[in-house]
Amino acid sequence: MNALTEIEFDRADLAPAGDPAASAGSPLRAVGRMMRGRWLAASAAAALLAPALGLAGWLSGTPLYSGAAILRVFPQESNILYRTGDDSVLKTFDSFVKAETTSVASAPVMARARAALAADWPEMAGDMTADDLGRSIEIKRVDSLITLNTLSRDAGFAAAKITAVMDSYLALQAEAEAGRSQVRLHELQTREAALQTRRDAIRARILEVGAEYGPEALAKAHVEKVAQIDALAARRAEVEATLAAMRAASGSSADMSDSEIMRATLLDRALADLNFDRAKREAELATLTARYPERAAVVRDKREQIAVIDRAMAERREQIKLLGQTGALTDTSSSNPKTSEAEIAALLDKIAGQLAAARAEARDLNAKRAELAALQEDAEDTRKLLEETSDALEVIRLEAGRALPGYSAVLSPATAATEPAQDDRKMLAAGGLAAGGLLPFLLALGLGLTGRRLRYSDDIPADLRLVQAMTDDQGVDRLRNALQLLPLRVPQSPGAARLIAVTRPAPGARGELAMALAESFARSGSRVLLVDGHPEGSGPSASCTAPGTEGWRECLAGRKVAPVRLPSGLDILPSGAQSSLSAGRIGVQALRSSLAALAESRDVVLIAIPSPRECLTSELVLSVVDLGLVELRPQDRKADLESLAPRLDRLPRQGGAAVLTHARRNDPALRL
Repeated sequence: MNALTEIEFDRADLAPAGDPAASAGSPLRAVGRMMRGRWLAASAAAALLAPALGLAGWLSGTPLYSGAAILRVFPQESNILYRTGDDSVLKTFDSFVKAETTSVASAPVMARARAALAADWPEMAGDMTADDLGRSIEIKRVDSLITLNTLSRDAGFAAAKITAVMDSYLALQAEAEAGRSQVRLHELQTREAALQTRRDAIRARILEVGAEYGPEALAKAHVEKVAQIDALAARRAEVEATLAAMRAASGSSADMSDSEIMRATLLDRALADLNFDRAKREAELATLTARYPERAAVVRDKREQIAVIDRAMAERREQIKLLGQTGALTDTSSSNPKTSEAEIAALLDKIAGQLAAARAEARDLNAKRAELAALQEDAEDTRKLLEETSDALEVIRLEAGRALPGYSAVLSPATAATEPAQDDRKMLAAGGLAAGGLLPFLLALGLGLTGRRLRYSDDIPADLRLVQAMTDDQGVDRLRNALQLLPLRVPQSPGAARLIAVTRPAPGARGELAMALAESFARSGSRVLLVDGHPEGSGPSASCTAPGTEGWRECLAGRKVAPVRLPSGLDILPSGAQSSLSAGRIGVQALRSSLAALAESRDVVLIAIPSPRECLTSELVLSVVDLGLVELRPQDRKADLESLAPRLDRLPRQGGAAVLTHARRNDPALRL
């Protein structure tokens, strides 16, 4: 009785688990797929993390109290905003306000204020420096007002900082008032004298550089010198070409000819060695072509090696050809030129000397032109600055009776605040709660997006059919029925045994599924044979057969081996005792003949093979069987499955199929 009834129907009736048409939906559904199985863990983590981060945010927040004060700068003259015509008074007052703003934030003011704070507030100002105090106070200028603002954890200390800075500024201003009345006039007089000295120095330098020539004369001389350089350069090129032609026509020496002959001989020997190496690699390529397909990596590498040798041989031939042409050119007879080489060489040296002298003179003229242009620009700038300084001196002399254009006074003193100006504790606590609640879900979603492991059946590639998903407490009988109803690509002759290869995508398979599936077929009354294709001692036959029993390896070597009958009625063919048969010496024809002999009078032949990544023979077995069945488990790497799925779909006659063992309880394939 043949238990595998062949039922043909459209492949669309059995859609793959990873078919995009079957899993298409809204973005929320895609997010649900990625979060599947992670909701409970993410919720528990959010329930623990959100209160912790919220409490941490509340504790890390600090209420800050503000301290502020206003200084006003009053002008010495009244109604300066309504003056018409000359606005120098208004500009001077505006500059004075800017200077006072800078003075409030200066280092001496901050140093004196820091000393006062250290005496009154030793706990909070003990480790503070003058730079720290300056950075903690914001000083701005608004028209004639100078505002001071600061923040501190203590309201009294904030007001004390502002008060100390204002007191220090007013005290320093009073101390410097007597000696500051003549500062502006002295600075302008010093600047005027310096500018006059600079102007005289520039004029002397212009006379020194230009001498009897002006800028226009220097420019004309430089242009003439450049034309002379071009003529000399052209003449030198003609003489060099003539001298090179005379030296080339003088003939080659016997030593050069012997050297070229030796180089040609060495190149010929190297060409012979490369030719021998190419023939040897051609023979190796013929052997590899008979054993491997044309697209195999070893075949492509061998062809690339031969191409490299061909390029090297072509280069050697070109070098020999060039040596032959060079020898023909050097074999010329000497002639008697009208002008000797010594005379031409002397003429070349003379022209080269004239060219070097002309270039030096041109560089000197160009340097003088550039220096004169820069000196003229400096002279013009100095003249403008001197005029501006003289005008400012006239203004200051008219205001000699008033040392400063204004004075400063406290408009609004600093007071201690009753309410904090900034309190970020609530904001940080809310941010911590939000971050703690969202972070676990975002991490879980990120794991779903970047996960490289198989978790559910719908993660299986679309080109691999899923025939069954099983949990630990499910048997393999449903898998056996699914395999019997699996649609066929190619019609199978009645009564022929079906060859099924069972493998894993990653190394480490031991054939447990193949053993269980074979026992299920045996219980159903099918004539089944289990072939252990794993390395010796690692397959399903290791626990039920004696070590050293002949089996699969001996069959591949051409010997007839009888299977071992187990008490359950299952026939099993061990991996074999022969260890000298390597995977590289097994051909497709040997596999086909061995499996054909084993399939006689059988309904099903199950071949348990390791992963193709682990054993080279596994891929050959997949190419000769009817169906390739891959056992998948959660936490398998998707990359291993994606690399195996195309081969399972291409190599077996009926394509490949997948079974998901140890599936999760909420796997979508279990609900079908």
